[in-house]
Amino acid sequence: MEIKNFEESLRQARDNIREEKWDEAARLLNELKEKYPLSPPVARLWCSLAKRTGQTAAVPAYAEKIYAHVEGDVHKARWAHIMGAANFVLLDLTTAHANFTCAIQHLLALIKIGKVPSRQKRAAVSSGDANVFASGKAEQVLWSTCTELAKLNIQAFPFAGTLLGIVRHGHLLTFDKDLDIAVWLESWDVCCAALEKLGWVKVPAGITYSNYRDYVHTETGITLDVCGLQRDGGKRIVGGFALPNYPEQYQRVSVFPDFDLIKRNTPMGEVWFPQQPDKILNAFYGDWRTPNPYWDTVVSALNLEKYTLLVRCYAYYRLAQRWLAGDLIKAWSYALQIGLKDPDDILSLQCRQWLERTIARSGQEVPVWPQKRPGQRIFTRMVADLFHPGHVNFLRAARALGSHLTVCVVPDERVLTNKGKRPVMTQAERVAVVSACRYVDEVITDSPVNATLDFMKTHDFDIYAFACASTQERLDKYQQCALLPSEMVHEIDYLPGISTSDLVARVLNGAGNANLACLKAK
Repeated sequence: MEIKNFEESLRQARDNIREEKWDEAARLLNELKEKYPLSPPVARLWCSLAKRTGQTAAVPAYAEKIYAHVEGDVHKARWAHIMGAANFVLLDLTTAHANFTCAIQHLLALIKIGKVPSRQKRAAVSSGDANVFASGKAEQVLWSTCTELAKLNIQAFPFAGTLLGIVRHGHLLTFDKDLDIAVWLESWDVCCAALEKLGWVKVPAGITYSNYRDYVHTETGITLDVCGLQRDGGKRIVGGFALPNYPEQYQRVSVFPDFDLIKRNTPMGEVWFPQQPDKILNAFYGDWRTPNPYWDTVVSALNLEKYTLLVRCYAYYRLAQRWLAGDLIKAWSYALQIGLKDPDDILSLQCRQWLERTIARSGQEVPVWPQKRPGQRIFTRMVADLFHPGHVNFLRAARALGSHLTVCVVPDERVLTNKGKRPVMTQAERVAVVSACRYVDEVITDSPVNATLDFMKTHDFDIYAFACASTQERLDKYQQCALLPSEMVHEIDYLPGISTSDLVARVLNGAGNANLACLKAK
């Protein structure tokens, strides 16, 4: 095939994909792939088509061949990223994470010698294309949809960025890209069926979550994200991305304090609306009144229960994606966000440092990330006897809830009263080791057993955090904070592993073996 015909065939295949003429595109690309099996342009289009037509499983092996064939860090980074994206959709998260890490390492190698990918130009927007969010059209569609759902007794209400715009500005965010609504999970199927009758078409998603779905409005082209929420034990509301039958690291769980819904009048009719919208916004954003153009709800949300492998893959994918597009500011923002979620992520720290250096050298200013948790002061109580990694993990998780962590190291006498025995280490010794932990900002040596609102307000504490290793301990801990409002109370998941009792057992066992050895020697 001559060069001219090669370029023309590529152009036709690209046009066919754009026009969703899948069969014609496949015929052209399969011919090109057979003749030029290691051509990056052919492979890129072929992989794009495969992902759109349900053949994603064939992408990683082909992309790996191209990765091995191309030279240069920028090209290898692109193909590692393509492999990662395909494995991500296939839910091979471990491999996807390794692919994204590989892509980022190539980009780091490139930036260390003073080079970055060229900035990709965005497609020009026709002057005739009105911004449906700025014009108010999107808001009309929102209220019209919520009104019709309310008539069907479906409690669907504005959520996430849509709720943020309405509460903060009195209208939708003009720069938003989609509408966000939430619905109780028990109404999920009925709501989704009703949306389709109202002219919303389900968008095929790479990953099918059980409580999250994308739609597009047939008349306007506006996209809609629907989130399913569920009350969990009456104390909190849970949302996020759920993948049933997959392990914990494959979930994205976001947690909200319990809130109520009320009816609200709109120009399109009566809709459901959060009675306490600030509860949702505080959980999501912290200081939601301060705009942050670099915020990414999937990655940045403050109410993530855990920074799981699923969320990390989203973050790494977007970090590499922005970097490959030459958008260093956006790439920097993702490196920063990863570090906020996981201060021990060395790769994100390296990215942030090199991106900041390069941004500054180019004459641009490094953005200031708005502090999203002003005054979020965390309080917890612990014995911390024989300080070990389990204590460190708990303190790390507690500190991640806010901007300041105060720990009350329980006095010896109180431990004796509660447990019937004194700790191995004195309070002074336990204070010394807890104070040395980098996640702890302040240590105090006494506090009321039952936390009161007056105590929390006196010390400017916003959250009372704890973890429970047993059902009885959970009952005791909730009893100790029963006087606090639910939004002040946060239970951190207990991670099984080493404990103080385990350490004591090790010491006793080791001492016994040592004594036995001495007796035998005599």
